[in-house]
Amino acid sequence: MATAKLTSEQIDLKIDTYFSNAPAFAQPICEKIRTAIANADPELKATWKWSATVYEKAGPGLVCALAYFKQHVNLAFFQGALLEDPHGLLTSSQDAKAMRSIKFTKAEEVNEDVLAEYIRAATQIKAGTVAKSAERDVIEIPEDLKQALAEGQQLEKFEKLAYTHRKEYVRWVNEAKRTETRENRIQKTVERVAEGKKFS
Repeated sequence: MATAKLTSEQIDLKIDTYFSNAPAFAQPICEKIRTAIANADPELKATWKWSATVYEKAGPGLVCALAYFKQHVNLAFFQGALLEDPHGLLTSSQDAKAMRSIKFTKAEEVNEDVLAEYIRAATQIKAGTVAKSAERDVIEIPEDLKQALAEGQQLEKFEKLAYTHRKEYVRWVNEAKRTETRENRIQKTVERVAEGKKFS
């Protein structure tokens, strides 16, 4: 369901449900990050986009997004490329020129005062300051995935997928730690593309 069709009450409920369903390790991390965001700028408004909690404000627009995964919690800054990083916390996303993220695996890693500094700095950046890359639609497909797609006669179909889905498939494959996991994900990607399934 698109955010535009949700009432503010429905958005709040989605966000509350999302965080209450977080894995046990992620709940105290998310709580500390949410507190840091609230303390940094009370005008930041939480909304629901892309299956994550996104914080926005008039002026800078989209500021940051908070999401949890199986083994970490991710705080992403939409225009993080323009942020100073005095504490060396920011990592760049695989394909995004603008976005930068901070990953947490335990609550002790969250320094609320430091995070508030980053969040306040992010709210000072005007919307759209980071120019979008002209190469945004170009995803570099790993050779092993490309070969498997070609052998399965799915390479052309894969290349016609929307940017987001190609990006997520490639990221999913690249994030595999073990060779057998990577091979399994490549095989599943070929199968899913053949079935016309988008990444979700």
